Amino acid sequence: MLFNIDTIHEGSRYRIKDQEKAKVFQSLCISEANTRKAIAHSLKLRPITVSKVIQELVEDRLVFEGKAKGRSSKGRPEIRLVPNYHRLSSIAVYVLSREIKGALVSLNEEILKTQSILIPEDADNAYIEGKIRSIVVFLTGKLPEGSQLIGIVTSLPGTVNAGQDNWISSARWPQLDNLCLTSLAVEFGIPLVMRRGLDPELEFLLVKNPQYRQGGTLLFHWGYGIGSAFALDGKVLKSSLGRFGEVGHWQVSPASDKQCNCGFKGCLETEAALWAILEEIKEVYPDAPEDEPEFTDFIRNINLVNLGVVKKALGFIIPALTNLYKTFYPDRILLFGPFTENESIAAMLKNGFTEMVPEYARQSVELKVVSGFQGAVLGSLYPLFKEALRPLLKTRANV
Repeated sequence: MLFNIDTIHEGSRYRIKDQEKAKVFQSLCISEANTRKAIAHSLKLRPITVSKVIQELVEDRLVFEGKAKGRSSKGRPEIRLVPNYHRLSSIAVYVLSREIKGALVSLNEEILKTQSILIPEDADNAYIEGKIRSIVVFLTGKLPEGSQLIGIVTSLPGTVNAGQDNWISSARWPQLDNLCLTSLAVEFGIPLVMRRGLDPELEFLLVKNPQYRQGGTLLFHWGYGIGSAFALDGKVLKSSLGRFGEVGHWQVSPASDKQCNCGFKGCLETEAALWAILEEIKEVYPDAPEDEPEFTDFIRNINLVNLGVVKKALGFIIPALTNLYKTFYPDRILLFGPFTENESIAAMLKNGFTEMVPEYARQSVELKVVSGFQGAVLGSLYPLFKEALRPLLKTRANV
């Protein structure tokens, strides 16, 4: 999960020996050095230091000792060392379209098991909480033998009060009202962390792409809903209200009678979100699915750019993205979601954006399409795994 393990102690009190222990474990995770001798040589550490660290890692079940590599002419045979990635596991609960999904994930980003439930539009607090609980119960039953479940992270759309574990509202489920999930943490005896959906998506991209941590990075999502997240120098900005970058609920057609799921009329989502324009798309492509990942596969190789409803949607998306750019003036904009997976739509969006931004700014901003839905799973779990792993990578030895 963390292949920057050597920096895991930064921001906390630690000793040089703690940092050495973290480097030893990272070396086992990412390099071919899988014996005590090889690690000591690659990290330029004393053999006795490496031996003590490995002994602690084995005692804490972060490392297994395997078979001997073979006997050299002198000394004992070298023992292979294998990281135990199932030592720690966590559960991610997230939302795609109107499905609540769950994933059981191990330390090395392996998704061990998944579960998903379609939630009807009229679902209330009790129904949604019950379905989330059933997902967690199912996934805890799939925990590998000997694995420690360290927590649950929820990545949710709408307004999220993370400090009070409270899901305040979501346009996808109008009956949802201040759903508190603290009871899940008590019931399962593990921490529960709530996140606003797009923040983990951006954090995942920041972890995987160090260049995105320089300057401003704007993530713009155009799919079932429309929204954004913004990071400055690697730090994702947030608001105490639990909402940020809600571009989808900008009122772009004040005189419109189109009702948005948020309760207002004339929002950007009513003109361009997948939930709002899907029926018109289906008039030409009856098999078009509502599920975002499925719609991504469906749209990728279909010429939708000449479809009237898509052209109209672009007429709203382009100025919205331009105004969002003029709000933050980021160094880069990452376009995320099924519509931008279509090359023709992405090209039209980029061209329209370039024409609308000031000429002096055109060379200073990069637009890039990013793929996948991994952030809601993996990005959300990075902080949880880091907190659980940090004490295990503090040495008990004085060598």
